[in-house]
Formats: sequence, C-alpha cells, structure tokens
Amino acid sequence: MMRSLYLLVGGLVFLSSFSVCAQSTQQNQKTQMQYISTFEAGQPGAGIYKLYDASDDVICYVLMPDTATRKQIDGKWVYESNSLGSISCLKARTTIPQKSAK
Repeated sequence: MMRSLYLLVGGLVFLSSFSVCAQSTQQNQKTQMQYISTFEAGQPGAGIYKLYDASDDVICYVLMPDTATRKQIDGKWVYESNSLGSISCLKARTTIPQKSAK
C-alpha cells in the first residue's frame, strides 16, 4: 500500500515538472513578424523596416541601423544603445476607402 502511494506521488511530481518545462519552452518561443519592405532613413547606414504582425493585424515601422553592434558579457549578448532604434505601430487598414464619384 505504501509503495503504491510513493509511486503515485512520484508520478505526480514527474508529470507536474514535465508540464512546467513544456510551458517554459513555449513561453521562450517568439513569433516572427512578416517583413514587408525597407525604406531609406535619410542617413547612411540606417533604414526604416516595415513589418506586419498578423496576430494583431498591426503594421510596424522600425528605424534602426543596418548592422547592430553587440558584445558578450557573462555569456549573454548585450546590444549597444545606438544599435537599436525606435518603433511605431498602427492598426492595419483592411479596406482602402473609395473616393466618391461626383
């Protein structure tokens, strides 16, 4: 009887730890935005990137350098502050309004 109880508790502990590992793996996965195009930013070495987020139906414009500088500190990559740019997002327009004929 006691052995069965130990096996049951051990099985529950194993299943709960497996569930926690599966959840943390799913949380670490990042969804990707769809790349649409690149525009000139008005200065050399930088661009404006247009991206689409299908899950929220949002279009984002990201101003950033063409190459990002980074260094490794304590086993993690750290991006230098001037390597990351600004981002602006807006809800995608699903229909284009038609001009009324006069």
